[in-house]
Amino acid sequence: MKFAKFKNFDSFLDALTPVERVICIRIRGLILDNFPELKETWAYGAPFFKGRKRICFLYPASLPYSGVKEGVNFGFTRANFLSNDHGLLDIGDRKEVAYIAILAEKDIREDLFLEILHEAIILDMEQAI
Repeated sequence: MKFAKFKNFDSFLDALTPVERVICIRIRGLILDNFPELKETWAYGAPFFKGRKRICFLYPASLPYSGVKEGVNFGFTRANFLSNDHGLLDIGDRKEVAYIAILAEKDIREDLFLEILHEAIILDMEQAI
């Protein structure tokens, strides 16, 4: 299994389609503007955002092993513990990881994404104690 390796977010963006690029820039901005305490790290060729542990990540369709044909998956690493009250998280057959599939910029529901992300950050703080 070979994953793409990027040195920074700009080199990551260069590898994306225009639609994926717009989505990733917008979601990353949403994360960093609202939760500046999260650190951006890299794993599996994709940007992850972590507190004490990895919380969420962006995985575009154009990366190897994405499992999707278009758009960007906004994933959560321990989604099995999240409430998913709005039904946005697709956990499928996976045990922990769930995604919100974003096919176009118009699919970004900022208020709901921030609510899920806030819950995931609280979970990260509670489980690390």
